[in-house]
Amino acid sequence: MLALLGGTYNPPHRGHIKAGLDALNEIGASTLGLLPCKIPPHKAAPETSTTHRLNMLELACADDPRLYVEPLELSLPAPSYTVNTLRQIRANKPDTRLFFLLGEDSLYNLPSWYEWQSLTDYCHLIVMRRPDAAGTISYQLQQWLNDRQCSETEQLHKQPSGLIYTTASQDYPVSSTRLRELIARDVNDINVSYWLNPAVMHYIKQHHLYGTQ
Repeated sequence: MLALLGGTYNPPHRGHIKAGLDALNEIGASTLGLLPCKIPPHKAAPETSTTHRLNMLELACADDPRLYVEPLELSLPAPSYTVNTLRQIRANKPDTRLFFLLGEDSLYNLPSWYEWQSLTDYCHLIVMRRPDAAGTISYQLQQWLNDRQCSETEQLHKQPSGLIYTTASQDYPVSSTRLRELIARDVNDINVSYWLNPAVMHYIKQHHLYGTQ
């Protein structure tokens, strides 16, 4: 059973890891693949190189055997449409039960995603609750959710794809954008040291990323 958590990971931080592992534990999956995107359709392309992002992500995964880096999306044609990535992963792993994790804020924006209604053809969607997430569920999205929502994790293990489950996991008050701002001002900021793996912070300093000298 494989869960996937996408993102730019620029840089990867403990908020990503903690939220992903909370969801992993709740749904009873065994492995969490961190899925860096190439060019996100709804965001500006990361200024940090793909090589640096991958290297930092490998370092962030080193402390927990349940974590690994899934680089597939970086080899697919841009932009990084989630449905294309999931379609390819499903083709590569036809017998694996797949869970795709996304934040509650992303759920509200789902109708703007490319071929969003096909996502559950390839996986179960696991929505990580974020109490402060702003947004509303449109009528179209609600009708789609009504046909797929489940409230018991046991249901997720009875079929390979097709369901949507919302976790009880907490939100972590950190973002890569905020960390980049703090790093540029002071790499010794207590929030930076708390949220970044020491090996990732060393890599940032070593390669003078995010304005470090």
